[in-house]
This record gives sequence, structure tokens and C-alpha cells, in this order.
Amino acid sequence: MTIPEIASRRGVSRQLVHRIARSDPNFPAPVLEPGSTRAKYPADAVEEFWRTRVTKPGRRTDLEEDPDEEAGGR
Repeated sequence: MTIPEIASRRGVSRQLVHRIARSDPNFPAPVLEPGSTRAKYPADAVEEFWRTRVTKPGRRTDLEEDPDEEAGGR
């Protein structure tokens, strides 16, 4: 599977898949086929990675106090 194929199947952006592939040591290693410059990833390994991936939600900034309001700002 290529990065665009993974992104399409998972419903996420190509940029997110690329960032995960570069930064997460548990992401499957790419396989380069002879004569090709496009990395492909084993489909079964990619599916296993997504199934077992632990995600951390981001911080909710909509619940934070606005510092300008606390200081009597505009």
C-alpha cells in the first residue's frame, strides 16, 4: 500500500500518514520494489498497526479561559 492508499482507506490525510510513518517507530518499514521510487507498505502490517495504535486526544483549547478577559482586556 502507498501512503495515499493508506490515507484513503483510513479516512485521514496523506500528510498525517506520512508524519506517522516518519515519527512512529512501530509503523511498518517501507518496501521499495526494483525500478520504483515509491515506497509501499505491507497491507497486513499497516492494518495491524492501525488496529493496535494507541491515540492520545489533543488538548481542548475551547474550554480554556481567555487571558485577555481575565486581565480586563478588550
